[in-house]
Amino acid sequence: MGLARHILIVDDEPNVRLVFRTALESTGAELAAAEDGEAALAWLKANDVDLVLLDLQMPRMGGMELLGRLRGEGIDVPVVIITAHGSIPDAVAAMKLGAIDFLSKPLTPDALRRAVAEVLDRKAPTPAPAGEPAPFISPFARHLREAKRAINRRHFDDAEVSLRQAIGLNPKSAEAQNLMGVIHECRGEHHASYQCYKAALKADRQYEPALHNMQRYYERFTFGQSNVPVDTGSDFSG
Repeated sequence: MGLARHILIVDDEPNVRLVFRTALESTGAELAAAEDGEAALAWLKANDVDLVLLDLQMPRMGGMELLGRLRGEGIDVPVVIITAHGSIPDAVAAMKLGAIDFLSKPLTPDALRRAVAEVLDRKAPTPAPAGEPAPFISPFARHLREAKRAINRRHFDDAEVSLRQAIGLNPKSAEAQNLMGVIHECRGEHHASYQCYKAALKADRQYEPALHNMQRYYERFTFGQSNVPVDTGSDFSG
């Protein structure tokens, strides 16, 4: 990861904190841990960090409440939300607070290291060593990274510009289409969000964030009926 980064692990389970510490020690990052949201908030007010790994389910102050408090205090550190398997939180609420990265427990050390490296590189890309060429990144990947960086900072108009450029290069990207859908949903543009979620599922019917968002969309507009078949985009032609 280049220069040493500071990472705060927030989880009420001691064994999870230990597993995360062990997995990330090899990256050279400086690691700290907090057992709940209140301890994390106090720590973050007194220390600068580059990334927070945040559990959702904790006593006293849960992950989403902590994220809201951080943003209210003007602390814009990137956050990766750690969830129980299959329980992605409300993507709109999370994105409004600048969080778009989710990992499901249990996760392997390699998956954790890859996710952390991607988020930290997005925040401040690591320059190539002197005399070495910069690593190639495709225009699509660059626009998608810029969009995610803008979302982390809650600059949604900038994120939309980058996402439109990314989708123009690769309209079959489930990730880009889904992120565009959440931006539309944040603005109350529900039909546009539906079309983007549908496009994401046409690209990848198993893409979990889009499945979750489409299911939530259906429940909102069918008065909570979760048994309505989800449109996976099979008839999408746009």
